[in-house]
Amino acid sequence: MGRTVNLLALAIIVASIASSPRAAMIPPDSIFLEQLPSGLTVAVAEDHSAPVVAVRIVAKAGSITEGKYSGSGISHFVEHMLSCGTDKMTKEQIETLSDQFGGLINAYTTRDHTCLWASAPSLYFQNVLTLLSHCYISASFPPNQVNIQRGIIQKEIIKDLDEPLRVLWRLMMSTMFKRHPCRLPTIGYKDLFLRLTRDDLVDYYRKMYVPQNTIVVVVGDIDRQKAMASVKKAFEAFEPRPFSPPLLPQEPLQMCQRTATASMNVNLGYLMLGFRTVPLQHPDLYALDLLAAVLGQGRSGRLVRTIKDDQCLVQEITAISWTARYGVGAFLIRAVLPPENLEQTVQAILSQIGAVKKKPIPAEELDKAKKLVRSRFLFDVQTAQDKAARIASDILATADVRFSSRYLQGIASVTPDDLLSVARRYFDKDRLCIASVLPKSVAKKRTRPANAAVKVPTIHKTVLENGLRLLTKKGATQGTVSIQAYFLGGTRYETKKTNGVANLMVQLMLKGTKSRTADQIASTIDKMGAKLTASSDMNTFHISLEVLPEDLKQALAILSDIITNPLFDPDQFEREKRLLLAAIKRRQDLWYSAASQLMLQKLFTSHPYRLDKLGSARSVSNLTIDDVWDYYDSYVNPDNMVLAVFGAPDEKQAVQLVKESFSQFAGKTIPPQISLDPPLAKNLTLTKATGFNQAVICYGFRSCSVASKDRFALDVLDAILSGVRLPGGRLHQRLRQSRLVYLVHAYNRLGKDPGWFAILAATSTEKLPQVEKAIDDEIRRIKQAGIPPEELDKAKTMCISANIVYRQQTNSQQATSASLAELYGLGFDAFLRYPECINAVTASDVKHAANTYLTNFVKVKMTPKAR
Repeated sequence: MGRTVNLLALAIIVASIASSPRAAMIPPDSIFLEQLPSGLTVAVAEDHSAPVVAVRIVAKAGSITEGKYSGSGISHFVEHMLSCGTDKMTKEQIETLSDQFGGLINAYTTRDHTCLWASAPSLYFQNVLTLLSHCYISASFPPNQVNIQRGIIQKEIIKDLDEPLRVLWRLMMSTMFKRHPCRLPTIGYKDLFLRLTRDDLVDYYRKMYVPQNTIVVVVGDIDRQKAMASVKKAFEAFEPRPFSPPLLPQEPLQMCQRTATASMNVNLGYLMLGFRTVPLQHPDLYALDLLAAVLGQGRSGRLVRTIKDDQCLVQEITAISWTARYGVGAFLIRAVLPPENLEQTVQAILSQIGAVKKKPIPAEELDKAKKLVRSRFLFDVQTAQDKAARIASDILATADVRFSSRYLQGIASVTPDDLLSVARRYFDKDRLCIASVLPKSVAKKRTRPANAAVKVPTIHKTVLENGLRLLTKKGATQGTVSIQAYFLGGTRYETKKTNGVANLMVQLMLKGTKSRTADQIASTIDKMGAKLTASSDMNTFHISLEVLPEDLKQALAILSDIITNPLFDPDQFEREKRLLLAAIKRRQDLWYSAASQLMLQKLFTSHPYRLDKLGSARSVSNLTIDDVWDYYDSYVNPDNMVLAVFGAPDEKQAVQLVKESFSQFAGKTIPPQISLDPPLAKNLTLTKATGFNQAVICYGFRSCSVASKDRFALDVLDAILSGVRLPGGRLHQRLRQSRLVYLVHAYNRLGKDPGWFAILAATSTEKLPQVEKAIDDEIRRIKQAGIPPEELDKAKTMCISANIVYRQQTNSQQATSASLAELYGLGFDAFLRYPECINAVTASDVKHAANTYLTNFVKVKMTPKAR
């Protein structure tokens, strides 16, 4: 009975959350901060913008604090053990309790801290707090779990070696820093990791996991005084122990340029340039952050505009100012590029760096950067978990919850002379570090190495005279506004010959109109501090804008111009084609993309779902501007569009602005005739040798369409097999517990036509047969024996909780959910009925879905090539 009430309560909450006004960053005066007699630091803040609560427990224990265990990854190992058993609960009991509030609990480790966190509907606050606090203060390190987690982490270490950007970061850190422990990988080196014993873990845990070294943050739809009392009670047994913060060595001065290169089985090159700078507490922080925005952030950053857009040397390029609390910092520029462009790109970057050292940044360009930094800062604190993370970060870095507020003041006070000063101070050629990850063939040639539901406004639908469907929802005055323009399209509306045209088209739409150049669009967007993105997918393509409320009118004018008045400039067309071809190569560097795409090519024989949304190298190379115009004329029409404006303080004004901006938009869409593939006649297994270090197995089954009621049973089946969003379920428990995989996950990909249900796992070659057998066994069990009631309820809670936390907190999430539901013909409020539909799923529905859809399959097995 209790569980039924909980699920019904969730349904009521979800029905209200979809139109909840977004709150801005939590004011420091609203944060209830207290240090308990034990030394534990607690921060609590109310945020009633959504019926969600976020809890974070942070230990100041990371890879830089490991002392005698330095380089072993012991902090990360301890993090894995926190949910593996306590003095009162087994791992299985912990997972059962977690599942009761949706299983949305996880942990991570960084260089300077470890965090155990959870998000859940706020009616589960006490459950979440009790579970997290118990795991944190009472971990028992069961010997069998130590062995299991050791095997899992070994696979994670191998997985990391297949990710070029992760390899690039490590290479830069080890090149730039020679004494400071930030040079060491957080996960540790394999040899040192394997030497760790259970006694080592317990010793480190006892030393570092003490109240004086711990921060607890609670943010959400709670009463802060009651929440503070609950935290005190939950941690009353957390007694202080002797503690001395670790001393970190000083990094010696760098005397000359350093260069390092690593080789991998990749198609593209990955480049990073870096200069050592300052820690977070330094007054130059603000100017350095703005210099990063000027050079490599937004669409009109100098590096983006010159090296990517004009010279077409790179697929992507960005700049960041990384300032850590622990005495180090770096200004970093990262690029992904064809390897043959590496030397030219390095020189082009150094040329732009030289330019900002010669003369001050123009005031207009600085103002644009300030707004960009300010808006990004606000965009990053939209969910309860975002806000909890920001508070925890402020306390961790500066012991001051006002730091974020003062940060924005510091950004506002920077002058052009300040930027010139920091550029000259830190951009010294003798202090430069260059790291690159290149294809092996290229690298060899290089000579250099329970609350009541919140009363909120509702979503309104307006249909314009031209057929455009507009969805609006009122938001907070100090919040952000999400504008989402969705069209039916994507790969479903492409052929093998035109594959990739939708993605190419939407990217080109951002590169100039008949009244605005690409530079003018990029510059205006950055001046507003807005985010402008575009992409295509299986069934849709879209253009999205996130802006501050005061910029809504200008944002809608730009969006209307982009959609209704494109230019498709020939030069831009060729540039975007080159970038798209590089992106296609890059996807081949990702093990999960390679396995999934090979599976889809065999799962669908003629249906467009077999195509990659980016296209193939061959199809994209052959695309013409006429192909782009044909696709635009066919599908960029008002009757094929849903526009959502969520978060505007004045909803009536938003409707009027849309009418003014899109009143001249005209056209008619004729949907294409698409034939479905016949059912798979038999199972198909493909084996492929790759350059990856791990083995991968990927199952693909034909699924249902987005309009089918079976989708909800398949969602529950997904939760039963592997959890929702976060790891869980039968496969995760069986394969991770047996140390057979680092990662295993299932997902149900829906479309206008029947999509696919996939299961993906990463393992080692010798364990691949065991993983394959385990997956086959669990599918067979579900099809034959069905699902016990308790497991069914747990899976439902996972689905509903994940839907609240990951799809319905922010304006952007809600606008996307409503737009897609309306576009697919389900009605814009269909996503609000999700809990009702999930609650209606029975055990027989899940068994029926398994027997209906998990039948014939395509199975892809990818193994490393013989060395």
